[in-house]
Amino acid sequence: MTGFFSKLFGRKDPALEDAARIYSALMEQARKAEFYGDGKAPDNYDGRIDILTLHIAVILEALSVHGKQGELLSQAIFDVMRDDFEIAMREEGLSDTGIKRRIKPMMQLFYTRVKAYTQAIKSPETKVSLEQALKDGLLEGRESMYASSLAAYTVSFSQNLQDISLGQIALTDFAIPEAPNL
Repeated sequence: MTGFFSKLFGRKDPALEDAARIYSALMEQARKAEFYGDGKAPDNYDGRIDILTLHIAVILEALSVHGKQGELLSQAIFDVMRDDFEIAMREEGLSDTGIKRRIKPMMQLFYTRVKAYTQAIKSPETKVSLEQALKDGLLEGRESMYASSLAAYTVSFSQNLQDISLGQIALTDFAIPEAPNL
């Protein structure tokens, strides 16, 4: 309701504005064709959501060291993402009950994947752990070198965020590496 009343009375929520900016940048990156195809992520709804989730996991992990403000921005990113998913489902013609039925499993999968990716990012063997998390999820059943390339890309993205401020993250003043290409 807060978002509704803020819009109604003209007050803007800075965390939601920052989250929308971050989400938009991550969405743009996750849509790049280099992530999808033979031996890569499947070019379907689930594959696209998972590549987006991987990017969000990197940002959420970077925000985790910024205390309460980082938590607020993380929650705002999640809220923006969930709203975007709901809008997409409405555009597909789903009713409120259809959306409720589909959004719950999507959010459960999101949390499962984010947990796996963030644990891998925090692991002492980050690249190896990320490769395994990708093989267990997004790339399950696919034999390719792509898990290694995508893990290296994710490590690079994570490292780019290590020494920057919360403000820089909020303003998307960070470098996203080139999408991995085989």
